[in-house]
Amino acid sequence: MKYVLVLIFALFAMPCTAQSAGEVSAEIIVYRLPDPERLYIYRNGSVVYDAVIPENGIIRNTFILPENIQLDSLTISQAGRRIYSYSTQIGEVLVMLRSGERPDLVRVLQIHIPDVAPGVPLEVKYGVRNSGLSWDFILDMEIAEQNLLECALVAAIKTERELPGTTQSILARRPEIILASSRNILLEDTGTMFDLGRPVVEANRRMLIKLDEGKTPYRLVYLWDANRRERPAVYLRAPMPFKTMAERVQPYLNSSGLSVASLSAINISPDRSFDFYIGEQPNIVTYKSVTTAEYPERENLPFTHALEYRVTNQLNRGVSIEVSVPVTYGEKHRTEYHFTKSPDERLGDQMVWKYDLAPGAQAKVEFSFDSESKSSPLYSQFDYNEGGR
Repeated sequence: MKYVLVLIFALFAMPCTAQSAGEVSAEIIVYRLPDPERLYIYRNGSVVYDAVIPENGIIRNTFILPENIQLDSLTISQAGRRIYSYSTQIGEVLVMLRSGERPDLVRVLQIHIPDVAPGVPLEVKYGVRNSGLSWDFILDMEIAEQNLLECALVAAIKTERELPGTTQSILARRPEIILASSRNILLEDTGTMFDLGRPVVEANRRMLIKLDEGKTPYRLVYLWDANRRERPAVYLRAPMPFKTMAERVQPYLNSSGLSVASLSAINISPDRSFDFYIGEQPNIVTYKSVTTAEYPERENLPFTHALEYRVTNQLNRGVSIEVSVPVTYGEKHRTEYHFTKSPDERLGDQMVWKYDLAPGAQAKVEFSFDSESKSSPLYSQFDYNEGGR
């Protein structure tokens, strides 16, 4: 008895020939995965494909997608109308992953649509698990002349050593790749989607792609958290040169090819400045003292705390310094403050005084407050403490 084998491809279907009497026809169906037009890569490793299933890719009302699809993300449309009635099953079928190669038995998701319109392609969108693709932001900064900071916002795309065969097959077809920095599409704008075009993406690689760049003036700010630290902390501040908004961006600060400091991940936004902690400055000398007096005739606020903070610039250049002191609150009665010079800013529970100090210059912060409490545990760290213990 003779057998006639007919190969049916998802993108090219070979018609069966007529059989003579006594012949039995058997079909070997070879599928091909759809060619995604776009590929969205999210920072957490989620990947969403946007693809078209051509009419000759639908065999007996059935087409295939990768096995690692997230079913809750699958949408199917035809001629602009959503299709809601379909069935799915996981199975092994012959798939031609690359043109000209021998078909392989691949585990895929088979999707059957009972009432698909003939001769009209399908549009599908779907997310996949364990794609082997991920990316993240890098903020690369270089100290330049004239107190300028050269900045580049870079995408670092990573691919695993062993990508799934279906992922490699799709990437080999060079789809348009879009990086998405937010998972909430309702909150996204043009600053959170980055179209990279159709780059070559292969397994076991780390690709760096510049998304944005700009120059911004910077300055060093010396911030003394006066009640808690002995020395001022040094921060580099600069206006944001980008329109992008993103969380957990890893910054690198370089000068003449050397890393200036180990910086923690930051959030960036067009309405915020860069503010990087880069170390402590021992050449700005500090002094703090407190004197506590008791007034028994005052029933609710019997104690007055007089505080003095001094900073002296021993550098050979001028500095901008901020002295930050926490607000003291009463448990039963409101604390009353008396200032020689009012704070320049009140940030939450902090009071901030700002000074520009020439070399050798000194600034002094003095104030007092009436309180129900006699002392504070922080006073033990002061250079001088009288009457509070």
